[in-house]
Amino acid sequence: METYIKYNRKPYIIFMLSLLVIGFTSCDLDVESESEVDSEVFYRDAEEVNLALISAYNSLRDVMDVEFSVTEIRSDNTFLSPDSSVENDVDNFTLDRGTMVSSNLTNEQYYRVCYSTIGLANDVIENVGNVEDLDLRNQYEAEARFLRAHCYFNLVRLYGAVIYVDGSLLGDDALLLERSPEAFVYQKIKEDLIYARENLPSEYGEDEVGRITQYAAKGILGKVYLTLGEYPLAITEFQDIIDSGRFGLVPNYADIFSTNNENNEEVIFAVQYISGNLGLGSPFANYFAPGATAELLGIIGDGDELNIPTSGIVDAYEDGDPRKEASLAESYTDSQGNEIFFNYITKYFTPVDNEFDSDKDWIILRYADIKLLLAEAYLEQGRKDEAVTLINEIRTRAGLANLTATDIASTFSTKLALERERRVEFAFENHRFFDLVRTGRALTVINQNFISEFIYNDPNNPQKAAAPISDYQLKLPIPQREIDINPNLAQNIGY
Repeated sequence: METYIKYNRKPYIIFMLSLLVIGFTSCDLDVESESEVDSEVFYRDAEEVNLALISAYNSLRDVMDVEFSVTEIRSDNTFLSPDSSVENDVDNFTLDRGTMVSSNLTNEQYYRVCYSTIGLANDVIENVGNVEDLDLRNQYEAEARFLRAHCYFNLVRLYGAVIYVDGSLLGDDALLLERSPEAFVYQKIKEDLIYARENLPSEYGEDEVGRITQYAAKGILGKVYLTLGEYPLAITEFQDIIDSGRFGLVPNYADIFSTNNENNEEVIFAVQYISGNLGLGSPFANYFAPGATAELLGIIGDGDELNIPTSGIVDAYEDGDPRKEASLAESYTDSQGNEIFFNYITKYFTPVDNEFDSDKDWIILRYADIKLLLAEAYLEQGRKDEAVTLINEIRTRAGLANLTATDIASTFSTKLALERERRVEFAFENHRFFDLVRTGRALTVINQNFISEFIYNDPNNPQKAAAPISDYQLKLPIPQREIDINPNLAQNIGY
């Protein structure tokens, strides 16, 4: 039986098999996580291990379903719909303002779906020995270890110290787990990504589009090194990707995200979606569309008005920057022909025939990211000229002039220019919050956003105000449900 990551030929079979695997694999840390189906019954050969691996890939959709709420909405890029009452969506409302509490359900959902993916990856790793072909066995393990590392990388950046699980848990063992120090978790992440880098192929056949390559491992590993301040190691990983010659900048920015051009030369790793009412479609066109007018934009069903662009990001684009039109809109025309001024994300729009069922992939890592991450590493190493060259390459693709002498008058001003470039280049791709935390700019930028953005200062809606946040609020609280079940779990300071 053939299987495809992109699901472009047998989506129904993949979907049903994924349900089978998810059905017998526990995704929680607070219940018995021993598989209900004995590994001797299911993980018997390469085909069945591959199906389990595909299920782990599939689970990334659940992660992405919530990730914008714990990243973009918490940054200065977006906020919850201005038309939403405080009581209407209290979980996203408090995430938006940094006032979330440990009982926040959106936060709990993200925590749990990340561990679900980790659990599925662990199942593959534990049973990959049943794959007879050594090269294929190493590849499957490398893919699973990448998925595990990717989730832990997000968890440790968002929560700090987290529970580290790298195998099956029997009975009450899950209730005895404690949080591991951040340094330990990062070391395990690096070990997984190094293994993935050394054991993944550089490319796949056309029937396996979307599988993780060694370059995806290099890219995320480089980002881990950058986050930890290990700049020479980060430079090596990023430079290897550039030197490979396998990737390039798509000339027209909008074409990067076109459903007619998916998995293009700029995409290094993306979560794959396919429409057709199969449970594999992307929901983001509906999530981000404005209210009941979504059908006027070619989207079936209502829009949820989540992730609304701030005036700050609207103003961050320079005149003539095509990335703005490809990423957001500032108004729409209603059914009476009136222009309604309302910011909304368009980057994930594509006409859909079924609600929450778009075909558009969500790109996790692309070549422009590698270029600008390398620029950041260069700046931290005092190599400003090389950094500026990389930034200008991205600006040239956007049809913009090179940075001015004022822009790069000092290392700090160059860092601010890079920060702005990354903001508009990766708008609404879930990078902004992590960028701000990594560079130590999060508190300054987010609190300034609370001062300058009208929604937080509307005299007619004082209940929507936002107060300055403190350092502890850059970390999410460990979900209260996990702490209630497992008394060994300590809460983050401040919650």
